[in-house]
Amino acid sequence: MPQNVRNVFDERGEWARSSFDHRHQVVASAVYGIPYPPAGRLGALLSGWRVNAIAAIQSGAPFTVNLATDHANVGAGPAQRPDQSGDPNLTGGDRAPTRWFDVDAFALPAPFTFGSAPRNSVIGPGYANIDLVLARTWLVAARRSLELRWEVFNLFNRTNFDLPNRVFGNPNFGRIFSAKDPRQMQFGARLTF
Repeated sequence: MPQNVRNVFDERGEWARSSFDHRHQVVASAVYGIPYPPAGRLGALLSGWRVNAIAAIQSGAPFTVNLATDHANVGAGPAQRPDQSGDPNLTGGDRAPTRWFDVDAFALPAPFTFGSAPRNSVIGPGYANIDLVLARTWLVAARRSLELRWEVFNLFNRTNFDLPNRVFGNPNFGRIFSAKDPRQMQFGARLTF
């Protein structure tokens, strides 16, 4: 191997956060039984309902920027990386789906060399979601019950972006083109006997 080819497994480039490292994460759930309204037909219809909610909020996971080609001329093997100068992570208002990280922090390495970009040096989009369930159970007979449920996933219809394009040299490098599911609802009935 020529001296100017740096070993792809050089320890300095491999020390990094794990690919599933979310630095901040909060998951909470709650159940609330709706208080009984006054007696009567309306009270009988509205009583016994409960609301369940699950909230999940987490910061983004790190990912690695790769080259699309065999720039080091080593054939099939591990993905190769570009050179990196400085921190590619943008802050707050500088981030947008059209430019999630600083693409100018990356450059093509010299021919027949491996790039200097470390593993998992860019942080992806975070995630925030609230799911809600409205349900009621009626006793139909001894040991039999009927439950009606209305479930709403992603209650506030928040856009949770997927990872941006991380292939250096691609025209869409650093841009996001997809997101996780929008708000979805379903109704259900369950008979227990």
